[in-house]
Amino acid sequence: MLNFLATLGAVTAIATSPIALALQSPAPAAPAAQTAQQNALTDAQKQTLLKRASDAMAKVKTASGTFQQLSPDMSVTTGRFALSRPGKMRFDYDAPTPLLMVSDGTTVALQDSELETTDRVPLGTTPLALLLDDKIDFASEADILDVTQGNGHVEITLRDKSGEMDGTLTLQMRESDMELTGWRTVDSGNNITSVQLSNVEYGKRLNPRLFVVKDFDEN
Repeated sequence: MLNFLATLGAVTAIATSPIALALQSPAPAAPAAQTAQQNALTDAQKQTLLKRASDAMAKVKTASGTFQQLSPDMSVTTGRFALSRPGKMRFDYDAPTPLLMVSDGTTVALQDSELETTDRVPLGTTPLALLLDDKIDFASEADILDVTQGNGHVEITLRDKSGEMDGTLTLQMRESDMELTGWRTVDSGNNITSVQLSNVEYGKRLNPRLFVVKDFDEN
């Protein structure tokens, strides 16, 4: 069974991403010019970006699309995701990966159809808790570790204030409209998982049953 944070980071591939979340390799070192631009951000500029990001994410009530996940072992998986804020998200992995991940607003279930197992953890211990909150206020809900801007994208790296979530979460957004394009997680073992979102549609009505998972002995 995959590590929960690794799987979440990868999708949560989750979203992947989003939390639109990127499914891509760990980011290469930024060019000197880009690094200089990132380092030049003032506190006021960072606060403006954080406000834009939280406002844009809070407007998203439902979303669905596809994702690609890069796991710490460099394996790549794909699938479809659905999000319904607050608290609900679903990641269906494409074959041959036998995984389904669903947040019902309270817990996150990771189901393996091959092993016929269903593992659950509290939503608050996963990166999804920060992505799926009804009112996203980065300042009150997370410790902001870094805000960078360059090449048309913004990255916000944060850590759960409560300490329940293992590791850090980096949200990746398009600067022009602050749409979430993906995310990256780093767990306490320094394992990096990235998720990239694509073909995203917003505002569609989603069947509530998407966010319900039964154990195999209940089916």
